[in-house]
Amino acid sequence: MSNLDVFPLSAEKRAQGYGTFPYVIVRVQSAVYMQFPIHFYLDSIPDKPGLRVRVDSLSDEKQNLNSLFDVVRKFHQQINPVGVKPWKMCLVLSPKVSHFFEDNLFNFSEEIPEGGSLIDSNYKVLALNSSHYIID
Repeated sequence: MSNLDVFPLSAEKRAQGYGTFPYVIVRVQSAVYMQFPIHFYLDSIPDKPGLRVRVDSLSDEKQNLNSLFDVVRKFHQQINPVGVKPWKMCLVLSPKVSHFFEDNLFNFSEEIPEGGSLIDSNYKVLALNSSHYIID
């Protein structure tokens, strides 16, 4: 996209974890995306919006990635009733690494969703025609 950052993520939303890798994007409809920040924790559950991933060590990346994939898979099942066409979902790990969840499998991609209208789970606008992650 040539005209990004028309309405970038606010400082308040950044503090809640929006725009920070990793995160989950759910495609609500054409050009409308819902973002769910991901928070890793050891003991106390973070009081922030999004998905929470309990880990034994913040430095064990391989185990944490396995836990993350499990949480995202369960989240997909939770938001998609049986017998209904599922929402498209993407786990975004970096600007060039994502995993689209389709047919109960994660499919690696070097592209990530961007642009359009980015909203939170309360349907409040996070960003318009902007990257879905923080660019400093």
